[in-house]
Order: sequence, then C-alpha cells, then structure tokens
Amino acid sequence: MARADAAALAVGVATETLMEAAGRAVARAILACFRPCRTLVLAGSGNNGGDGYVAARYLD
Repeated sequence: MARADAAALAVGVATETLMEAAGRAVARAILACFRPCRTLVLAGSGNNGGDGYVAARYLD
C-alpha cells in the first residue's frame, strides 16, 4: 500500500483524497456486513487514524 500511496501522490492525488477514499471503503465494507447500529471507532494518529475518522463520519 505504501507503494500505491506513493504512486498516487507522485501523480498529484492529495493525501486527503486518499484518506477519504479509504475511509469510505471501510465504512461501505462494514455496512455490507452489519446492520446499522451504534459504532465505536478507535483511531490513532497518522494517516491510518485519518482513515478511521473518515469511516466514523460515514458510519454516523
């Protein structure tokens, strides 16, 4: 994934765009497997944490 991220950044895709796409994909995968319910998302710092924050926003 690091190489894919680096390649996307090299052609001008913003980090925020990558985080938005990743978080949205995580939320869609969760919603495909589980019925809507209250959800706790634990997210640390860094880019993966940013993905978690985006997923939480979509799951709200």
